[in-house]
Amino acid sequence: MRKKLKVGKPKEKARNATDTSFVSKTISIRNQHLDQNPHDLTKRLTLLKHHNINVRKETLTTFQKSIPSIIKSRLMTPLLTQSIPLICDESQQVRQGLIDLVDEIGSHDAEILKLHCNIFVLYINMAMTHIVTQIQADSTKFLSHLLKYCGDEVVRKSWVKLLNGVFGVLGWGQVGKNDSASIVQTKKRNAKYVTIHLNALYTLVEYGCQDERARSDGDTAETTEDSGTLRNPYLIPDYPQPFEHLKLFTRELKVQDATSSGVNATLLSLATQDIDTRKAVFIEQFLPIVRKKIEVIIKEGGECGKSANKLKTLLAKIFD
Repeated sequence: MRKKLKVGKPKEKARNATDTSFVSKTISIRNQHLDQNPHDLTKRLTLLKHHNINVRKETLTTFQKSIPSIIKSRLMTPLLTQSIPLICDESQQVRQGLIDLVDEIGSHDAEILKLHCNIFVLYINMAMTHIVTQIQADSTKFLSHLLKYCGDEVVRKSWVKLLNGVFGVLGWGQVGKNDSASIVQTKKRNAKYVTIHLNALYTLVEYGCQDERARSDGDTAETTEDSGTLRNPYLIPDYPQPFEHLKLFTRELKVQDATSSGVNATLLSLATQDIDTRKAVFIEQFLPIVRKKIEVIIKEGGECGKSANKLKTLLAKIFD
């Protein structure tokens, strides 16, 4: 006979029901390893290519905080190889995160940045000619930060190429071409970015046309005494791959004939390892245009005028 249910009382459990209740005094939770080790961070490298902007930015921030512990590890090469392409990232936050990462690496060991100068210059030039205006505008920010830590290395490798790139973002046109419309283009550009571009050009000329003794603020007598030591040809070079410009162990694509590509084809194939060569190229191809353009900017005044006047002073110090 079926038992009747009374109102307000729960249904009785079946005879074969299993009691699943339990009592625990402690709960064990697996550690999350907040102190990342290189093996854990290696798995996060792929997140630098994630489609979500916040994920890419947070990944850069994570690596930036971990630099002190991984600066001497093998993780640095894949980290830079996969993060440098973010120079052309569509998000300004991601690009700023990459700048902060570069600053963190450079403050701990600038030699690591020097070893990756070729990749940096490649993507900086891509950013300088990018179709997106904001990416093009931020390109000289990366150039300025790279020059801060490995300026001598950069100007030795890509002197003419970087000068052409800075001329392009300033709207001054390429060397050897008609730039009659460049004045109109310059006026359309944000004064804030023009100032950044002029400061980058200042730093580029400073490293390209002055040696370390001229840039330093040390005593003149001390630099004169050390000049013989600094020029000793038998010392170990201060920078990696000192004979890379000879191209003994590399294969490169052939440059088009100078007659079809103009004067730039000859300049790009020219080795600019020494200051005298860089100064000669700058005087012949770039100096007249720079002096003409900065005079116009100085007359307009403002922050751009200050930066242009600073550049004018440097040019007078070096070339006059």
